[in-house]
Amino acid sequence: MKNVMETSKTAVAEERQELEELKEKLRRAKQDIERERKQLEEMKNVMETKLQQEMETSKTAVAEERQGLEELKEQLRREKQDIESERKQLEEMKNVMETSKTAVEEERQELEEVKEQLRRAKQDIESERKTAGEMKNVMETKLQQEMETSKTAVQRRKTRTGGAEGKSQEIKTRH
Repeated sequence: MKNVMETSKTAVAEERQELEELKEKLRRAKQDIERERKQLEEMKNVMETKLQQEMETSKTAVAEERQGLEELKEQLRREKQDIESERKQLEEMKNVMETSKTAVEEERQELEEVKEQLRRAKQDIESERKTAGEMKNVMETKLQQEMETSKTAVQRRKTRTGGAEGKSQEIKTRH
């Protein structure tokens, strides 16, 4: 029984030794776990900080993008207004050109009519000039004939009256 007790004591001592070793392992494992937990906590904090910074950076980038888009929208709106204004000006210019074209066409038509009137007037003047020339020739011929007739008549009178006519002329000039 002493041997059994000795064996039991030895077994208990071994069990205590193993228990102490297991406690030491457990203590170290707890320390390792605590150290890993702290590292994980630190990593979590670092990651959260980085994430927060990235989110802030993203928010800023998004805000800048929105601002850029708003500016582009405003620029596009102004350009559309400019294009619309230019389109209206071009439309007005087109209308003015059409009106001018019509006015030029009307003036061209009037000019053609005036040219035609001038051509007719020239023809009329030329016709009248020819008629006047012919009339002049006829008048000159008649005048020539009348002068010839008058000369002949005067000479006949002179011949018939002798010098009597010369005396009556003299009397008329005195008065």
